[in-house]
Amino acid sequence: MQLKTVSLLLSVVGITLLYFLSTLSQPIVVELHEIPDFEDKQVTVEGIVKEHYTTSYGSQMITIFGDNTTIIIFSEEQTDIEYGDKIQATGKVQRYNDDWEIVVGDKRLISIVQKWQNISMPLWQIAEDPTKYEGLNVNVTGFVDAVYDDYFYLVDAEASHSIIAFYGSSDDITLYSGEKVNVAAQFNYDAEHARYKLELLDEMHGISLSLEG
Repeated sequence: MQLKTVSLLLSVVGITLLYFLSTLSQPIVVELHEIPDFEDKQVTVEGIVKEHYTTSYGSQMITIFGDNTTIIIFSEEQTDIEYGDKIQATGKVQRYNDDWEIVVGDKRLISIVQKWQNISMPLWQIAEDPTKYEGLNVNVTGFVDAVYDDYFYLVDAEASHSIIAFYGSSDDITLYSGEKVNVAAQFNYDAEHARYKLELLDEMHGISLSLEG
């Protein structure tokens, strides 16, 4: 009887120890601004893809941003992400030159949390800090204000924010003033006219009627 009790006790202690060790091995979920506090540790982060490119060695450099912080993710393998996607990545924190980066050895540790087309944003959100979205794919919701041959103006319900959207005269698009639409486009700065603009440049870009409200 005493032997069974000891065996049971040892089993409980063993299971508890294994659970404790497993929690230690789990990556820590951190905010981007906390990255400097976790050097040489495995962490998991989330952010919006600001930039990405493939190096001459076949690896991928991904810049993400969130909570007013920008971090570089170094992936040893290429992924199928796009500008504006919200992603989650797990890797080791290290400092390279003057930048903090997260090194990911397996592309399966980088997942798309939300595609940029499914992240609908009102105009006021972009207007708060437009530089964050410059060059990104965005999906903006608003109302058609005035339509011309190859562009139109998108405004919010209060007409307090507006932006010009270029869709190209060759595109088969019919828009009417007052329609509520979603515009999936690239958000760029027009230096010549000192303004921001939406541009439909790719087949993944488009305009659709909004089903909200």
